[in-house]
Order: sequence, then structure tokens, then C-alpha cells
Amino acid sequence: MTTMPGLLPLARHYYETRREALAAAGAETTPWYRLKADELGVAVAEARIILEAVRRANDEHAVLLGGIADSPTPADADDFARP
Repeated sequence: MTTMPGLLPLARHYYETRREALAAAGAETTPWYRLKADELGVAVAEARIILEAVRRANDEHAVLLGGIADSPTPADADDFARP
């Protein structure tokens, strides 16, 4: 399992990465260190959403891997064919 950063560092890195992408497209946004409280709140809320999405993806991945590990192999198929 991958270790995830804390909420605030993730928010900052996501915001700055997004800001760089927007700058490449010609849009200017406020640097992280100049965000107002409400803008910072939005950035942290977005990071919280990202963390939740990653958690759900990890859970799903674990379930799928568990299903693969628990499925019979072709060598086991004869065991299921017998009455």
C-alpha cells in the first residue's frame, strides 16, 4: 500500500500543480502562500476528496486482488467438476 501525504501538503502540491497547468494554458492564479482563507479551504476540501478517492481505489483494488487470489486455478477445476 502506498503511503499518502498529510492533508495540507497534498492540498499545497495539488494546488501548485494545478496552478502550473493553468499557467501553461495562459491562466494566472494566486500562489499558494497568498490564498485567502476561503480559497485555502477550497484547496483543502479538494485534497480531502482526492484522499477519499485514493482510499476507495485502494479498497477496490484489494477486493479485486482478493477475488483473484481466491478464484480456482485450472488445476483445481477438476475438484469442482466432481459430485
